[in-house]
Amino acid sequence: INRSPPHLLAEVLLVDDYSDKREYPHLGPQLEHWVAENDKVRLIRNRERQGLIRSKNRGAEESVGEIVVFLDAHCEVNTNWLTPLLDPIKTDPTTLTVPLVDRIEYDTFAYSSIYHSVSKPVGIWEWGLLYKEMRNHMEDVKDVKELSTAYQSPLHAGGLIAVNREYFLSIGGYDPGLLVWGGEQYELSFKIWMCGGRIIWVPCSRVGHVYRMMVPYGFGKLVHGVKGGDVINTNLKRVVETWFDEEHKEYFYTRQPLARFLDHGDITKQLQYRRTCHSFSWFMTNVAAPVYQDFPRLPKNVFWGQIKFADDTEACWRPRCREPPCKLEMSTDCFIIHDEVLRLNELGQLGVGERCLTAGSLLSGRNWGREIVIGVCPLGSVGDNWSYDVEESRMKYSMKTGSGGQVSLCAEMRGMGEVIVLAICDMLETRQEWVWEEYVPYWV
Repeated sequence: INRSPPHLLAEVLLVDDYSDKREYPHLGPQLEHWVAENDKVRLIRNRERQGLIRSKNRGAEESVGEIVVFLDAHCEVNTNWLTPLLDPIKTDPTTLTVPLVDRIEYDTFAYSSIYHSVSKPVGIWEWGLLYKEMRNHMEDVKDVKELSTAYQSPLHAGGLIAVNREYFLSIGGYDPGLLVWGGEQYELSFKIWMCGGRIIWVPCSRVGHVYRMMVPYGFGKLVHGVKGGDVINTNLKRVVETWFDEEHKEYFYTRQPLARFLDHGDITKQLQYRRTCHSFSWFMTNVAAPVYQDFPRLPKNVFWGQIKFADDTEACWRPRCREPPCKLEMSTDCFIIHDEVLRLNELGQLGVGERCLTAGSLLSGRNWGREIVIGVCPLGSVGDNWSYDVEESRMKYSMKTGSGGQVSLCAEMRGMGEVIVLAICDMLETRQEWVWEEYVPYWV
């Protein structure tokens, strides 16, 4: 309200998604009293938990402005944020605009930009549909207008967007079959581009977003019956099955093998609308070709699942943590959560989730070997030097020697709870024998 031109702001519509007013009493009468004192603020409440996606649809349906701007509750708009966001939509009502999103620290509320001053980021994704960005540094810019000009992007960045209300509703809004949150930015982006619209990022519009450490609310009844409780990947599968073609579906399932077991629900209505639009290959060729630069087409998996110790198949490779740098250890805790399955592809890349396994630090003395570590996959690469010898039951990794030659090292266990290392291959060493086992989820 304070940072928006009054003649452009029709209202601020708050959608309360069935908040727990016993735990958060200030969201009851206190909030209603505050709303009553603000002429341009309106509050609507869901009678049961609907989740972020359906709540946004309801907000669009009940709003009164010509253009609807979606913002999370934990956002703060910057100065001069609104006018640049509305202008491209006024020119073309089939345009969705996106502000640049700045960081607000959750513990101090410190405000800062996450972008370089000469970058023009665009939204892309890796094939497990994790959101990524290409920063597109423009070091040789001679005219600053080039940095401030709005530009196209294949994807919008999460939930901070502006769109013509009638256009948004005419294309069905967000797919109401998506649960709670997750995947909606892909669904809407693909739908807009493939069905005749466009997505524009607006550098002159800046909005701060609090990056929270945790989601401070439950999902309620919405997740009952969701296989494995995996709401996000269930949503992503629904998007993939609706909008991807057969080629690109396989890239998703190569990256997320367990998604094949998820139930994405009835998409008959979505597919009916989808048939009126361009193909996904058209989209990748004409709009999203930059995705292939960082995330090329994925080779097929030769093996996927778990790597288990041949002498004791109750023991398996297990990451010690979720984010790199991270080591692998032998463990009897072989329960898989969502995307923790290992994947070895035709070009020798060994992955887990969006990460890659490679050779780490050199251990000396009696424990000689190289630790196996989980690291960031090199952008633009889908290959490496891993292989699995079925006859020898060995996981091998080829490395260059100091003299310029090649040597194959074999994965070796050093004890339960100890790190797994790459050591000199020894056909008499049973600690180097492994078997791949495809993982069947408990909820199938």
